[in-house]
Amino acid sequence: MNVAFSPAHAQRLLPRLWMLVTGVVFLGAVARLWMWVAYAGASRGSELLWPALLQGARYDLVVGAICALLTGLLTAPVWLSGRRELAVRGAQWLLVALLLLFVLLSVCEHFYYAFYKTRFDPIVFGMFEDDTSAILETVWDDYPVIPGVLGLLLCGGLLGWSVPRIGRWLGARWPAGSARWAQVLLLVVQCLLLLLLARGTVGTFPLVRRDVTVSADPFVNALVLNAPLTLYRAARIRAKETDIGTDPLVGVHRLGFANVEQAAADAGLPSAGPDQIRSALFPVAPGQPRSLAQSPHVVVGLLESFGQDLLYTDGPGNDLLGRLRGELAHGYQFENFIAGQNGTHPTLEYLLLGTPITPLTNGRNARVAFDTSAALPFKRAGYRTVFLYGGGSDWRELGTALPQQGFDDVYDARDIRKRFADAKGTDWGLYDAYLFRFAQALLTEADARGERVFLVLLTTTNHPPFELNTAHPDLPLDPGRLGPRALDDRDELRRMLATYQYQADEFGGFLQQLRQGPLGERTLVAAAGDHNLRSHYRYDLPAEQVDVDRVFGYLRVPSAYAPVGDGPDVSAFAGHGDLIPTLVSLALPGERYFATGRNLWERPTDGGHALAQFERLYTRAGVLSPLTSPKLHAWRDPRHIAVYGQAPDAASAALVKRTAAGVALRDWYIREQVLQKRR
Repeated sequence: MNVAFSPAHAQRLLPRLWMLVTGVVFLGAVARLWMWVAYAGASRGSELLWPALLQGARYDLVVGAICALLTGLLTAPVWLSGRRELAVRGAQWLLVALLLLFVLLSVCEHFYYAFYKTRFDPIVFGMFEDDTSAILETVWDDYPVIPGVLGLLLCGGLLGWSVPRIGRWLGARWPAGSARWAQVLLLVVQCLLLLLLARGTVGTFPLVRRDVTVSADPFVNALVLNAPLTLYRAARIRAKETDIGTDPLVGVHRLGFANVEQAAADAGLPSAGPDQIRSALFPVAPGQPRSLAQSPHVVVGLLESFGQDLLYTDGPGNDLLGRLRGELAHGYQFENFIAGQNGTHPTLEYLLLGTPITPLTNGRNARVAFDTSAALPFKRAGYRTVFLYGGGSDWRELGTALPQQGFDDVYDARDIRKRFADAKGTDWGLYDAYLFRFAQALLTEADARGERVFLVLLTTTNHPPFELNTAHPDLPLDPGRLGPRALDDRDELRRMLATYQYQADEFGGFLQQLRQGPLGERTLVAAAGDHNLRSHYRYDLPAEQVDVDRVFGYLRVPSAYAPVGDGPDVSAFAGHGDLIPTLVSLALPGERYFATGRNLWERPTDGGHALAQFERLYTRAGVLSPLTSPKLHAWRDPRHIAVYGQAPDAASAALVKRTAAGVALRDWYIREQVLQKRR
């Protein structure tokens, strides 16, 4: 057996690999055109199609290159063993099989879209959990199964006949080089090119993780990915999707309650029956209802990675606040604001839906409308409800989920770039300056039309890779102020501090512009960090757990909307679950809302409490964890708790029981919502 190998021999195999890449790109374009012709409708102009085709071709190159590399790896052992004819034939049959698989997936997805009005999503896997025989019967009756099979066989025959012939023609003309160094160079270059195409970019993140939004039209955006990638995305979402199951009492039982009536009694709510309990979960904000013209605009800011612990190092030589420093005096900064969750999307779901179950709005749940939504009290009052994000609305399916939750508009990076053509950003989204400028313009224009706006905005800049390639004030930073527990890499620390400072300064600029303009006296603003920055310190846990959980929290209330009294107790414990109850109480007296927390304007007599990740309850006595069998970790000082917990006192035990009961009831209510909508 001849095992000698020359790079020139690879010219017989490489043309087949490039044929596979080309075939995938061609079939991807055909599949998009087919979907466009079938589903675009007459109202969409062809100018909308070209961006989807161009961006889609990039994703096709990714899939084609991955398939080519896979084919090369599978046939390489046969090739190196000296059986080169067998390796070539094997590559050709793999090529035909992969192209036929691409065709099959594209055809299936085409008719899947006709039924579900969406590309492949997790429901495609759930079809096997329902009445599979009934589904197959429906497919047989309603879709062209026999013509499809015959067409697939015809396509397979055509490929089987043409691929060897085209392969031989290309092999005879494929550049191989005369000198050995040229042969090696050509082989290495082609392999590297396939690797780069499989990654999709030479930047930070692979193309498959980038924004697929190319248009304001969701249908156009849906065309960008090809069928294998939408199926892959559906599989990943399904793997991460929370299993709601079929029993709405799962969370109630897990938290130690026999039924919802017992949980309601322990939560201090009426417990006569499920209907009464459901009603009690939606209190009415006290006070006389206002007309829309008398109501304020309401802005809720979720600020990326804006942990509180870095602010303890703020001062001369290390200015972490910028323009925000001057605005803090015009509102209330909460000293003990605790993040409800430890991630942006879980925190967003908790803030907007009050859910202890997360992820909730991915996959098939993305189309479930929850009546717990924070937008609904404002929508009922006549507000225009808006979500604004510096990244792409395809992230975590926000563009699909939020309109179901009562948001009239979901704006993202594409919309911001339309208004500010020079907008720049990072891999995660546009720089915060453009987001806040867009928010200011949106409020101003809405106010001029006589509208009132409920605006939720989510920033992106203060996020790895901590890039700041945009104009920003030259304010002093000193990584040395972070002390001995800080990250050793001072350059990385400086980059972290710079994006943290930038976000604070831009938020401060937004507040300043509001305050100094006509909107200042008729705009409520609440803002909080979504979670801690995470990677700047080496934390001593559990003693320093509070530095992990504590984030920036802020509330500004114009005098016309400030109730009589001393205002919030800024030292009391508070959290994300308190923001919507507070804003509804201040802006919409007489409106119902989902009870996730307290009105922060009302001073608690016990120092308040806040729940982190539905696991740790922060109180004046200490941190109680876990909810099911709590130990009290007493305070050693304002930033440290005792490592070893003790049995809680009676008051603390009762508070934990009441808190756990409230969580259990919200869990039950959310699960019921999902199960009812799936029927």
